[in-house]
Amino acid sequence: MYNHEQITLCLIDDIKSVVDGLTAIEWADEHGITLVGSSANGEDGLELVKRVKPDLIITDIRMPKMDGLTMLRAILELNHSCKVILISGYTDFEYAKQAVQLGAFDFVVKPFTEEDITEVVLKAKLQIIQERSKLLKVQDMQIKLRESMPVLRQEYFALLVNHRTSWENAAKRWEFLKVDLDQQGFVVLLLEIDGFQESVADLSIHDVELIRFSLQNITEETIREHTRCMVFRAKANRFVAILNDSLTNANAIAESCCRNIEQFTKFTVSIGVGGRVEQVSELPDSYRQANQALTYHLFTEGNGAIGYEEIPKTDRQAPLALDRKDELLLALRSGNSDRATSILADISDTLHQMTPRPNPDYLLSLYQELAASTIRTFYELVPYSDIQPYVQSFKTLGGTSGVTLSGLEQQLLTLCQEGTELVRKNTLSEGQTIIYKSLDYLKSHLDREVTVAECAAHVHLSSSYYSSLFKKVTGMTLTQYVTAERIHKAKAMLVGGVPVQEVASAVGYEERRYFSDVFKKMTGMTPSEFRASYDPDAPNT
Repeated sequence: MYNHEQITLCLIDDIKSVVDGLTAIEWADEHGITLVGSSANGEDGLELVKRVKPDLIITDIRMPKMDGLTMLRAILELNHSCKVILISGYTDFEYAKQAVQLGAFDFVVKPFTEEDITEVVLKAKLQIIQERSKLLKVQDMQIKLRESMPVLRQEYFALLVNHRTSWENAAKRWEFLKVDLDQQGFVVLLLEIDGFQESVADLSIHDVELIRFSLQNITEETIREHTRCMVFRAKANRFVAILNDSLTNANAIAESCCRNIEQFTKFTVSIGVGGRVEQVSELPDSYRQANQALTYHLFTEGNGAIGYEEIPKTDRQAPLALDRKDELLLALRSGNSDRATSILADISDTLHQMTPRPNPDYLLSLYQELAASTIRTFYELVPYSDIQPYVQSFKTLGGTSGVTLSGLEQQLLTLCQEGTELVRKNTLSEGQTIIYKSLDYLKSHLDREVTVAECAAHVHLSSSYYSSLFKKVTGMTLTQYVTAERIHKAKAMLVGGVPVQEVASAVGYEERRYFSDVFKKMTGMTPSEFRASYDPDAPNT
């Protein structure tokens, strides 16, 4: 092992008694200095220095073949880091001072004692050790810097994809970090590991890090088969890849990443591919586009790439109304799992068949709204401790990036099915169950008159008992309930732009005037006034 305090010494003097005297000093035992050679003239001394590369040299100024001053110049030209101590007589004092100016460490004037030469040598040794310590610290810092370069590059590119930076401001850092990318022509890929949180929930941190490293490595190797790239982590389950635009389509490169990761690991990834940008300053644009494309994996099962050019380009999302939400909540309150399942299936079919695809974030917000209403309903009807595990399971999935629409729908279905079973067990009397069942029937026939006898027959009760039970459960008569539901449905249709006459017919009023009178009595406004309160520019129809 290298010892930075180990010092070597050469003696060069044509006077044998001087060499013998200096050799006799206990350099190694007393001072930790190793004598590695001696020479009797300047030429041989220079060859000795070249061969053994000593840390310290003690030499006379006046020697045959080559004097000490000439030898000093030659040693300095070798760029060999060593300290030269000159021995001089009084007559050579000016030469000695010139030698120190040239780069000699110090000089000792003859005659000198052992203490005189030892003192100067130890001063030189101390300076050598100090210089070595500084050099070791610098070398250690350089090693650490080299080791940290990958992390520094990743941190820097994480800033570049989030903050606009001109090439003038980026150039020096780019060069310092030795970035292996061309300075122009970029595409950003955003990769998300499918179902990552659920897959690694029971693994150790070491295993999780090994998985992330292997997926990042496969991604980088795959891309480098086609073009230069920089791959770094964005989140626990995400990677960002910045690649130089190449002859190979970026979408094709992304699909290759998907295939290789699936082939060599038990994981799959979903990838969003941003558009091509020319300048470093435009990297945030491609990153944003990649993120938008990635959100459309809501409609897939993952393990694929979606390019920004494939997704619908619109500044607005056409409104999607959850028309069946009230029906669903009624089914939940009545503990009717089959009915709730059917309604959720209808909602799902409607959303899946929409063309073009709804904005994923907008669609998620709709499901979150539906889930929030569902959860509130269960909190009102079921003990908190009973329903909370199902609620928490849904929230965990909903808060996971990379959730698919089918996965979200399945989790909501599970929540509704488990919740309705708890409702049925905990809150509903037999009478409540019967009335809630009849409400389903009522809400599906708001476009015509439904009699008490008809509703009673639907649930196999007498008209008088049904009327009494209905009032007890709902707090309203059948007529009051039907009117309230009709007005509620009419409001939604009016805001949606349906003509007043069509709204009246849809909620069971043949005459528009009579509908308008009932609507104003319930809301304080005519249908046209109500619509105008939401949209002043709406036509008065």
